[in-house]
Amino acid sequence: MDDKYLPELMAEKDSLDPSFTHALRLVSQEIEKFQKGEGKEEEKYIDVVINKNMKLGQKVLIPVKQFPKFNFVGKLLGPRGNSLKRLQEETLTKMSILGKGSMRDKAKKWEGCIFTYRCPNLYCVGI
Repeated sequence: MDDKYLPELMAEKDSLDPSFTHALRLVSQEIEKFQKGEGKEEEKYIDVVINKNMKLGQKVLIPVKQFPKFNFVGKLLGPRGNSLKRLQEETLTKMSILGKGSMRDKAKKWEGCIFTYRCPNLYCVGI
């Protein structure tokens, strides 16, 4: 494949109309990368045996501003937290509800928020 790639790029560059300046620039950059040896990127694999502990996390924003009257925290937690516990067991993850409005006592945690970046919106984190 490598011995055919460079001639194909050269032929494509010659066949392109000069009005396609961006395409010509991109093909020229690809030719330069290939000639320098930068075009070959090694595939990245993770060795499962060595890297035993892997944590993947995802932050899901909860649309409180679009639906201000809906109780998202109550729906996510459910009675006595059973809904969240069931979700965690089914998906084999650990979930947390964080951000502004996640605590029952609002004055306790978010009272001192002067800056908006210090008061993140409500979100759920799954690890």
